[in-house]
Amino acid sequence: MSTRNFIKYLARKVTKNLENIDEENISKLIDFLLHADRIFTVGRGRSALVSELFAIRLLQLGFNVSAIGERILDLAPPIGGKKDIVIAVSGSGETEEVITYCNAAKRRGALIVGITSFEDSPLSNIADLVIIVKGRTRKWHYKMFLEREIEGEREPITHEGSLFEISTIFLFEAIIDELYKRMTGAEKGD
Repeated sequence: MSTRNFIKYLARKVTKNLENIDEENISKLIDFLLHADRIFTVGRGRSALVSELFAIRLLQLGFNVSAIGERILDLAPPIGGKKDIVIAVSGSGETEEVITYCNAAKRRGALIVGITSFEDSPLSNIADLVIIVKGRTRKWHYKMFLEREIEGEREPITHEGSLFEISTIFLFEAIIDELYKRMTGAEKGD
C-alpha cells in the first residue's frame, strides 16, 4: 500500500471512530471545562503525550491547567475540590497509575472524565463522565505502565496500536475549536 493510500485508509478509520463518539458526552465535557476552576490531564505512555497536548491547547485558550504525565506524575499539584476536573486518557482504561490518580482526585471532590476504548474498565467505573474512543483492541496483562514496559508488553507496531491516540487527538482538537468559538463568539469556519 502506498503512503498516500495508507493515509486515506487511516483517515477513514479515525473518521469512523470519531463518528461513533457520543455527541452528548462531548457537549457535557465542553460545559464542564467552561465552568472549571482548574483542569488536570493525566495519562501514561502515548496517552500521556495526548493528554499533555490537550493541556497545552487548553492553556493557549487561557484555562488553568496542569498536565500530569510521564515525567511529573509524582509532582502533581494537589487537587482542590468540586470545580476541579481530571481528564484521564487511557486506551485500556486499566493503567494503574492513572486509576490511582483518579481515585485520589475523586476522594478530594474532583470531577473525573475518562477517555478510553472500553466501557467496562476501571476508569469507566470511577469516571463521572466517560467518552468512548475506539482504537484499543486489547487489554493488558500488566496494569502498571512501567511494569508493561519492563516486561515488554506493548501494542503491535502497527496503526492499530496508535488508533486510539490519533482519534483522541482529533477529538481534543474539535473540543478546542468549540471552546474557542464559545469563548470568542467566533462563527464556524472562522
